[in-house]
Amino acid sequence: MRNLLLSVIVFIFLTSCSHRKEQRGSIIHGDYVTIPVPEQDISTDINHTILLSTIVDKIDVIPLEFNVSCILGEIRKVAICGDNIFVLESQRSSAVYRFDMRGNFLNRIGSKGQGPEEIIELNDFTVNEEEQLIYLLDNYRQSILSCTFDGEVKESIKINQYADQLHYKNGLFYLFLDQPKRGELYSLVVRDIHGGIKERFFPSKQYPINMGNPVFAPQEEGVLFCKPMYDTVYFLRDTEMSRLYWVDFGSLRYSPQEIEDIYTERTKSLDLLLQKDRITSIKKMFRVGDLFCFNSIYKIFDIFFVYNARTQELKTSVGSLDDDLEYMFYGNEFCGQTEDALIGIYDSERIMEDINRYDQHEKEGKITKEQKERFQSKMNALRRGDDTENMNPWILLYHVKKD
Repeated sequence: MRNLLLSVIVFIFLTSCSHRKEQRGSIIHGDYVTIPVPEQDISTDINHTILLSTIVDKIDVIPLEFNVSCILGEIRKVAICGDNIFVLESQRSSAVYRFDMRGNFLNRIGSKGQGPEEIIELNDFTVNEEEQLIYLLDNYRQSILSCTFDGEVKESIKINQYADQLHYKNGLFYLFLDQPKRGELYSLVVRDIHGGIKERFFPSKQYPINMGNPVFAPQEEGVLFCKPMYDTVYFLRDTEMSRLYWVDFGSLRYSPQEIEDIYTERTKSLDLLLQKDRITSIKKMFRVGDLFCFNSIYKIFDIFFVYNARTQELKTSVGSLDDDLEYMFYGNEFCGQTEDALIGIYDSERIMEDINRYDQHEKEGKITKEQKERFQSKMNALRRGDDTENMNPWILLYHVKKD
């Protein structure tokens, strides 16, 4: 319940009205786009969904190898760089696990300990594709450990600040902590490769609550950034920040007083969600091609939004997209992106549940006997273990349509 409360993000109204023109419901400004969210489009009906096939061409399935050196629990983060898959899990967060694109385990990067080349508290990681380096954020030591893809430690970079999220782009580190109460009192700090400060954004109000959420989305020329409490998506190019999108939830947004009450713990965010028609701001976000995808919470329902920048159209779905493609992976959320695909995680328990669920789907008339046998056969062929106790999660790559 506490995780649910902390994941419920709130909205601060930001407005600017210069150089507007209407285009199919969106408002194009001189420097950013407003995306209106019609209240009637926010539904709690589980049948209110978007078919996955409307935005995705195909799904690549990568079962991760299971052995004594890589026993994975819940996966917290996935990054794909070239032919490498990097995985950070939640339970044993002292190392990043590296796999190839077929799911074969290659090596661990990082180890827990007190030594100069070890990690005390691994909060996040990011990848430098050009130099084939991976950076591990140690919040306890206020440092970044630079390692090769093979796991060799190159150096420890002192940053002298607390942070729980890290992103690298073009020789710069972007470090984020929602409401720091000591040290560097800015939510977003940009540092160079040696740890020197280049720029700061969003002075901390030092509220008792921190709303930590995935806030970075990699792009070819920069980084997308969305701060908790905001419905504005920024584009970071080196040390310059500009607005890209503003999502307008209209009458469903929190009032400034409600925001203040949540952050100062006078009111529980869950209470406001249940007692009033409210929707949180952006929870996760991705942009691949023309599609800008993001999640929010309405009451206690997760709402998924797909905005097409080319057509200026917005679609909404309760929960995840309805997978009408071949493998029928039900209810899997996106956790990251590549240049042309959204990344999903398919945990081992759900794999077995879905395989066993095909019999019920056949009885309910949702699939034919031939479909059931084909799905079960392909799912079983992908398994790298006999049961959930010796099976790692699968990585799913949802390739977004280009047209």
